[in-house]
Amino acid sequence: MKIIKREDIPKWGKKINQLKKRIDRAEISGNYEKVEFRKMRIKKIKNSINEIMKKI
Repeated sequence: MKIIKREDIPKWGKKINQLKKRIDRAEISGNYEKVEFRKMRIKKIKNSINEIMKKI
């Protein structure tokens, strides 16, 4: 994953919301293959955003 800049935080917030919607749709349809991967991606994005916010 590339390094997140402070200006890109709103874009990554939108990406988190997209991943959450995909998780919801996958759980409804019963397709659990990518759910854990998407949850991991959300966690990585949140951690990197928190690191940026600590530096500010």
